[in-house]
Amino acid sequence: METTNAGETVIGLVSISDRASAGTYEDKGIPALVEWCTRAITTPVRFVKRLIPDDRYAIERTLVALVDDERCDLVLTTGGTGPSRRDVTPEATLAVATRELPGFGEQMRAVSLHFVPTAILSRQVGALREIPGHAALIVNLPGQPKAIAETLGGVRGPEGEQIVPGIFAAIPYCIDLIGGPWIETDPAVCRAFRPKSALKARQERLSREAQAEAAPAAPAEPEPPQGGRPQQQPSAEALSEPPEAEGARRAFVDPAPLRVPGGRTVEITPAAEQLEVFRLDPAGGRLPAPCAIVWLGGMGTDVHDFSELPEQISELRGPLAQFYMVNAPQLELSATPGKLVRAWYDLPGRGLSDEEDEPRIRQACGRITRLVDEIAARGMPRQRIFLAGFSQGASMALFTGARQELALGGVIALSGYLPLAESLTAEIRSGGRATPFFIGHGAYDEIVPLPFAEHSARLLAQLGVNVTWREYEAEHDFGGEALADVAGFLRRVMKY
Repeated sequence: METTNAGETVIGLVSISDRASAGTYEDKGIPALVEWCTRAITTPVRFVKRLIPDDRYAIERTLVALVDDERCDLVLTTGGTGPSRRDVTPEATLAVATRELPGFGEQMRAVSLHFVPTAILSRQVGALREIPGHAALIVNLPGQPKAIAETLGGVRGPEGEQIVPGIFAAIPYCIDLIGGPWIETDPAVCRAFRPKSALKARQERLSREAQAEAAPAAPAEPEPPQGGRPQQQPSAEALSEPPEAEGARRAFVDPAPLRVPGGRTVEITPAAEQLEVFRLDPAGGRLPAPCAIVWLGGMGTDVHDFSELPEQISELRGPLAQFYMVNAPQLELSATPGKLVRAWYDLPGRGLSDEEDEPRIRQACGRITRLVDEIAARGMPRQRIFLAGFSQGASMALFTGARQELALGGVIALSGYLPLAESLTAEIRSGGRATPFFIGHGAYDEIVPLPFAEHSARLLAQLGVNVTWREYEAEHDFGGEALADVAGFLRRVMKY
């Protein structure tokens, strides 16, 4: 991998076409992108080019490699954004993204609608991929060279006046905001817009740097005393870094190592705030793992109670997975005054749906979502991340999974139910609707009675969710039959 020069913008260019990648015809997407960017950008640029087929996982792997390994600041894709079944670029982009920027898609369609009514069929998206220490903007562009130039630069009238702004005018400032290099453009091609405050801040910084260069050199440091070393002064960056950042880089030690068959790697992860997370790598150490399973423990349980779960799933021919075993927080519950119990939320009423502990349910949802975001930022595509759990952990998996903006691989709930069920109709998100759910429940469950789980499954199905329902001759527990069904669900979703 090449080292990025100071001030250089690294742009990834991805042309997505089955026939062009197979050599059936010459690719025109990447040359069009290079030609336009070379004309428009006046600051140093380096291009990293990829020509790949219309394959979702190939697109995902390429985008991850360009951002994480090549450290691209901007990635422009061309092709694969229509409604046909082979057009999967938007899905792949959102799967590896951490945040979507809807304005890019809206403006790209506005540009294309100036020319053709079929622009409404385009599904182009813009999104960020953020990893520790780096971030990049990813934008899906049309496949035709003429449309690429129009989308980036906008539509101009006969006198050169701009009729519809192009998207590139906003890209340099976006790159500024995510910590990338300063990009200047040729106004004759595209005038980059920045607010006056941003221009003023840059001018002041350049002025300070010029004064620092003109200042006389600092006197040499005195020799340290014999046997000693000079004390190193922290950099400005270190002084401005929040205290917790240094701790987040230290190696964390598991105070109570999981008893995992096969001696697999176990690591306690400081993922989402106030969550105790243990990471278990796949047997044999195969990394990267094909998928990740976030396992949420239930009330009164500890992740040690489920230490054999990864091995059991593997023995039932489930896909190799990286498990994130999450302990519920320790709370003082209404039923246990003066005593701390692991639980995601309190149960102050006589029944499950009486006086629900809404503040803690929503707080737990936020923490779990941040954990999922962190796992995705580390490189695991979202459609390969599964939220799973038992009892209250299953309930939090249902609640959180339905409220995701971007689809996950799936939600697996064993012996759980949907808390705050009456709020779901208004709060379910597009990612939740697109995520497959597996709900398994015991017919003789006295802790979470069967009707609660059945109602949860029906409500999700009525809202358009693909729900797999299984009922077992069991109490508040799960055994081999349920685990076999879970392994089968994982295989179906992962297409194993």
